[in-house]
Parts: sequence; C-alpha cells; structure tokens
Amino acid sequence: MKSIVQMDSNQRSSINCKRQVNRGVLDLPHEMISEILCRLPTESILICRVVCKIWYAITKDPCFINTLGNSHYQPTRLILKPLPYEDIGRTPYYLVLVDMEKHKTRRIPLEKMFQELQITCSCNGFLCMAPPKKLDPVVIYNPITGDRLILPLSNSKSKVSCQVVGLGFDASTNKYKVVRAYTGLSSRRKVRRFEIISLGESSWRELSAPQRIVNRDSSGVTFLSGALYWTMSKGTSTIVVQFDLTDEKFRVISFPRYFSSRHVSLGLIDIRGIVTLVQGDSNTVRLWRIEDGEGEDELSFYFYISYDTHVKWGGGFSCAFLRQINQESYLLQVGYWNSQNERQEHLTQYFPDKVQFLDLKLRGLPDSFKTVCFKPSLVPVPK
Repeated sequence: MKSIVQMDSNQRSSINCKRQVNRGVLDLPHEMISEILCRLPTESILICRVVCKIWYAITKDPCFINTLGNSHYQPTRLILKPLPYEDIGRTPYYLVLVDMEKHKTRRIPLEKMFQELQITCSCNGFLCMAPPKKLDPVVIYNPITGDRLILPLSNSKSKVSCQVVGLGFDASTNKYKVVRAYTGLSSRRKVRRFEIISLGESSWRELSAPQRIVNRDSSGVTFLSGALYWTMSKGTSTIVVQFDLTDEKFRVISFPRYFSSRHVSLGLIDIRGIVTLVQGDSNTVRLWRIEDGEGEDELSFYFYISYDTHVKWGGGFSCAFLRQINQESYLLQVGYWNSQNERQEHLTQYFPDKVQFLDLKLRGLPDSFKTVCFKPSLVPVPK
C-alpha cells in the first residue's frame, strides 16, 4: 500500500512539474515565443503548431509567417524532382528536400497528377510546376505545407512543342504573377507566344513581345528582384530576356561583341542578389553579371570572373552551377552517362581556388533529377 501511495505521489510531483514548465513557457511574452519559433526549421514549426493553441495562433499569424520568410535562420535549400528515367518500371511520386547545412534529405510525397509536371521556377517558398509539352495544368505548390493551386486553363488551342513557365512576385501590387513562354504550332509554322496571369485571376492574358524574341527557344527562367529572366537562343545567337512584373514590359539584353557564341552550357543564377549568367565553354566557366546600363531603361552584361575547372565538359559530361555556397565555393550539379547508358548525377561542391571538386555523397538522392534552389515558407498559396 505504501508503494502505491509513493507512486501516486511521484506521479503527482511529475505532473505538477510539467504544469509548471508549460505554464512558464506559456507565460512568456508572445513576441519572445515568436522570436524563438522563428529560429526553428519550418518543418519543426509545423510540429509546434499541435503543442498548444497559443503556439498554433502565433505560427498562423501573417506577421509571423512574413517574418519567418525574411529570417536569416531559414537558409536556402534545394528541391529535387526525379526524372522519369530514374526508376525504370516504377514511377517516382515524390520530391526530395535537401538541407545542405545538416547534410540531410527528406522525401515529400506527390499526388499522381504531379508526375508529368516539371519544376520550372521557385519564388518565396512556392514551386511553379508545368508540363514541358502541354499548356495545362500549371500548378503553384508549397511543398512544406502541401498547399496547392491549379491555375485556370489556357484559352489557346494550339499544339505545343515546348513551354517554360516562370513565377514571380510583384511588390507594387502584392500579387504573384505567372508568365509562360511557349512555342505553338499554327498552320504548320512555329509561333512563340507569351501569356500572363495573376494568382486569383480567372483567365490568362496574351502579352505583346518584341519581334526579335518570338522566334527563339527558351531554356530556363529565373526570378529575382521583381523580374523574370530567360535565356533564349536561335542557332548560335543567344540573348537574355527580362520581364518586369510591375510594368509588364520586356527588355532584351544582348551579349557583348567579344562574348563567345561557342559554349557548352548557359545558366542563370543568383549571386548575392545579382542575376549572373554562367557560361560554360569546354573547361572554362565565365560568370557575367546583369546590371543597369548607361541608359535609363537599359541592362548590360559585365564580366565578373572566370575559372579554369581543368575538366573538359560536354560529350555527355555536364556541369550546372546551382548557387554560390560561400566566398570560396559553389554548388554544382554534375552529370554523366554510365556504362549501362543510364544518367547519373551528383551534387558537388566546387572550390575554384583549389581546383577541387567534393562529391557531397548525400543519401536519398535519385540517380537523375531536376534541381531548383528553394527557401521553405509557411505562406499559403493565394487563391
């Protein structure tokens, strides 16, 4: 009987202690709780929502969500989507979230409808996903919360040979806008068209684009500082096109005359808030910054730096710059075809000064994948 009394006493003591701890946490000012929670990874914040009503209310508050989006405690991560030929005979219905700092990966299950969609762009924690050779569906998706929005269908009845879709944020109207560039087949000829829609609108609008870009193929789109950027080519001629989301106007950025038209690859990345063109030419990589030119409405290329990688790229051996990790290194996606004619890709840290490539050897990566840089967010997709 005594042991039972002691057990009950111990249980009561433990319960009282927990109540005191919980009361102590809940008695903290909401501003302090908010500051503490902002330092946690977004996935941990989702778990914190079920702890108590106060934490749920704090983490649902729009002010908290906006503060979280601007917090330096939320580092940029990577989102990977396995390519279809990665699992022969098995369809991969998932994304892979890569945490570079913790050297971890996590699978995010996907609905079947996402299988034919590619990740085309990322903005403020949202992914823009669309099929490469059909106009619809276009989906805006938050992989952290699972929130998604299927955009209205296009009014165009054209058959499509390719399309590239970009997502960006217009700070002047506080709206997200989606712009797509697609090549339609009309009367046996190719026609390049551009369409735009703001999230919440019911239909797409056709954009009037400069004649010099309507007959070019686009290979990728990047959002930065209120504008979308595409690289577009025709034969050996390549240009970069900017679309300002506020005034909804195109600007064409031509390369300098001394810019070599011979290149293995071109890509656009963000380096410390500046749109940077990465030009791969055999074993040499050159970085060009896109900045304001001399004219009021003019953009120009400025040579930034070049690196001799001591590796001859091309011939099935590819290298894509994803982002700058720090002052000394970059993150690359390196790919090649193995002896079984299967595509193999790796995430690699490149140290230019040391001419050193470090395979990150992350567990859980698909054999072949599409990669976008991504900053997790709890912002709901605007409807």
